[in-house]
Order: sequence, then structure tokens, then C-alpha cells
Amino acid sequence: PPRLVESLVKASNKYPERAVAFSGCKLRSHFRQIAHSDINKNRHPNLYFWLGGFDSHRDRIVDIVQGFTGILIKLKFFNVSEFVDFVTDKELPSYARKSDDIVISGYLDSRNVKKVVIPLQGNWSAGKNSPKLNTIASSTDALSSQGMHQNAMMTTLYMQRHFRIWQNFTFYNVSQFSEEMMELLNCEAGGRFRCPGLSKAEA
Repeated sequence: PPRLVESLVKASNKYPERAVAFSGCKLRSHFRQIAHSDINKNRHPNLYFWLGGFDSHRDRIVDIVQGFTGILIKLKFFNVSEFVDFVTDKELPSYARKSDDIVISGYLDSRNVKKVVIPLQGNWSAGKNSPKLNTIASSTDALSSQGMHQNAMMTTLYMQRHFRIWQNFTFYNVSQFSEEMMELLNCEAGGRFRCPGLSKAEA
């Protein structure tokens, strides 16, 4: 969209020691699901992601930033060799490789780099300069399908333990869930599509 790069650069100049993005969330203990841009879902058990220019009309400090709407991270925020060694390590779990936003955000946290979600510059209140999301993709909660919500839960716990970050949060250890608990988790995430035996109304 118009002025996307300009907005990121201006925000980076304003916050030279922070990563800046148009989408991000604050972590919550015992989260289970992901919610985007519906203020009514800004509650447990969801991680609520603000979208700058849609529902975040001011700067917000967050724990996790997302790259799909745009993000600016400076090279100096990384110890490049350390980060490359970490993400290429064969011991890095497969679920973490599928949760790049959490991995990058967690690594930045380990480097004491704060993250901020910003609105686009210009007349964002009228929606003219907001990121134009694919309407089909943006209406689909990718983290609530194909086990991605599980990946997010497991990756936050992994990053917390590996880098000793986010110590004020308690995350679920999904690997210790019983089969029944996993069915309930997936049912909650996918509604009628992942709740065998439930009617559409019940799901």
C-alpha cells in the first residue's frame, strides 16, 4: 500500500532502538488461540494482534511482531552468526521453524530489543493507507488450522526456556496434553471443522 515503507522508516527514526511493525501482540499466560483485529476477542485465551491502521491508531509496545503486514528490523539488533547458528541447528524443533514471528521476536527479546506496532502515516483513520490484506487470507486464522496454534504454544515455551526470556509468563506444555485435551484444544481452534460429533450450532 502507499507509504508503507515511508511509515516504517519514520517510525524507525522515532524509535531507533526498537523493531517496528504494523501487526503485533502482547503475550498472555496460558494462551491457546490467536485473534486478529476484533476487539471483542482481546481476552484470554486469545493472543490479540493489533493491526496498525485498522484497530491500532497509536503506537503500542508488544512482545511479538508479525511480518505479513510489514516490519523493519535493523541488522545491528542481531548477532548474525549466533542467530544463524540457532535457526540452522538440527536440534531446533520443527514446530519452531514454522513459527518464525515468535522465533524472531523471542530472539530480539533476548537481545533486549523492544518491539512496537505503529499506525501507517497519513489518513489511516479513513482506511486509505492501511495495508490492504487479502480478504480471504486475512479472514482465515492460520494459527487455528493444521496444528499451527499448537506450534505457537510450543514455540513460546521453547523460546522462553532456551533464552530465559518472558519469565513473567506461564505457557502450556502441549506435549504433555492428554489425547482428550488435544481434542478439546483443536475443537476450540477449529470449531465444527475439528469437533467430531458436534452439530454446527454446538460447534
